Amino acid sequence: MGIQPIHPLETFERHCGKAGPEECWLWRGTVGTWGYGQIRTRNEAGKRCLARTHRVSYELEVGPAREGLDLDHLCRVRACVNPAHLELVSRQT
Repeated sequence: MGIQPIHPLETFERHCGKAGPEECWLWRGTVGTWGYGQIRTRNEAGKRCLARTHRVSYELEVGPAREGLDLDHLCRVRACVNPAHLELVSRQT
């Protein structure tokens, strides 16, 4: 039978603690070492991988993030997936 992949939106909705538009939406699923939420998904080639949930949230609600830019949490809460709390910024070196 094999693994049945779950669409990222379904998984995201199940683990997202959506609150009001101004509040943090805290990720209730897996959180990595650095405090960012993680979700299993598939890349463009169909290979399974881990994605950070704030990036998935941004891309579902706003659209693809431009290459070379990072997403910054304006609320400073790494587990927050509220796209209103995310801003594209230049990569820090």
